[in-house]
Amino acid sequence: MKKKYYELSDKMARLANRGARKAIERAHAAGLAVPFSINGKIVYQLPDGTITDKRPEYPEKAAASEARN
Repeated sequence: MKKKYYELSDKMARLANRGARKAIERAHAAGLAVPFSINGKIVYQLPDGTITDKRPEYPEKAAASEARN
């Protein structure tokens, strides 16, 4: 019985990892950075693979924000 739970848990972890990888690929394809944590510090992986601790600015977001003001 325990083996069955282990197998189910393993399958769920693999599916979750696959979904996360696909979401990261889609975000990078759209030109978006992906935030994640390293040792409790939030960092961003840019579409070119660079990892930075500076939050990226997106020109469209800045323009939309200015338009609201």
